[in-house]
Amino acid sequence: MPILQRRIDLSLAACLGAGLARALHATWRVHLIDPTDVDLGVRSGSKQVIAAFWHQHILPVLGHFHHRRICVPVSEHRDGEYVAHIMDRVGLASVRGSTTRGSIKLLRGIMARMREGWSIAVTPDGPRGPRFSVQPGIGLLARRSGLPVHPLGVAAEHAWTANSWDRFVIPKPWTRLTIVVGEPLYARDFDDVPAFCEALLSALLATNETARQAQRQTE
Repeated sequence: MPILQRRIDLSLAACLGAGLARALHATWRVHLIDPTDVDLGVRSGSKQVIAAFWHQHILPVLGHFHHRRICVPVSEHRDGEYVAHIMDRVGLASVRGSTTRGSIKLLRGIMARMREGWSIAVTPDGPRGPRFSVQPGIGLLARRSGLPVHPLGVAAEHAWTANSWDRFVIPKPWTRLTIVVGEPLYARDFDDVPAFCEALLSALLATNETARQAQRQTE
């Protein structure tokens, strides 16, 4: 396919994807539980953080927190180019890079965004799993940056679930969503990266359970 044609197709697909995402988000009824009052960049004076959530919850999390000063690592694969274009259209920033090839490039790109004042949203089990695992990259990022890592939990009243490795969640129109922002974890409080990752895994499982319990109470 000619490069110009591919770019046109990519732009059109990204425009459609962003439009669908915005249309869905406009119908959701979101209950945000944020005892830390971290805001994830909603105010100009908000503190920088790293938000961690499961890969299957990309749509509800980034849909709710769009137009914040949040940057998201995105794969260098062709699918990642499509995702990056969608995020740009909904007001989010991206850093391209591979977690296996070029991870140093990705880390440098993220650190550059952090120096510009952006918060970072990371899926510790992405981009290809295993599902509900915490890869060491987020531990290295937390240690290098010194920023707090807030686990996010998500529960949807009604949603479609894709037949993919992550069981990607697409909340249905007009459904109720619960998003829970957990207490921060600091890499400096742990002996090493594996210990931090183990603690983050426990925190993510607990925060998602809190979201499910809160969601059931609203039904």
